[in-house]
Amino acid sequence: MKLRIGMAFAFTLAALAGCQSNSGLESQFLLRTSTVTACGPAAAARVEQELAAVETLRRGYDRFQILRNTVANSTRASVTGPTHANPYATVDTSSTSANGNVTYFGNQRVAMSGAHEAMMYVQMFKPRDRGYKTATDARAVLGADWKAIVARGIYSCN
Repeated sequence: MKLRIGMAFAFTLAALAGCQSNSGLESQFLLRTSTVTACGPAAAARVEQELAAVETLRRGYDRFQILRNTVANSTRASVTGPTHANPYATVDTSSTSANGNVTYFGNQRVAMSGAHEAMMYVQMFKPRDRGYKTATDARAVLGADWKAIVARGIYSCN
């Protein structure tokens, strides 16, 4: 009986020694982006996708999937002015009086501030990985000039 328990324990230890714990964290990363107000929300979303593709290729993977995306929009427009003048005139003659009030508006300026910000968790895939076929192809996101884009990075929303 002791021999069977000892052998079972030895086999269990041998089996555990051959296993590797792979949490998959080396194939995931956190990406934080911030784009200027002028980009707009659609361009900001495109930049986020392109940045995920660039980082995926830089890390030696081919495809990616965004697991979670948190977006914040702190953009706002402030109008300065308006520039105005209120001339008021009174004319008094013996029997009539004239009053006038004119307001001029102009030179309003709109100041845009804030940013489109995102934080996303990205899972990367190589051809042998489960989920590779359904993941987004990083090269397809960046287009034909993907090598140059990966080398220089994304710095504009145009």
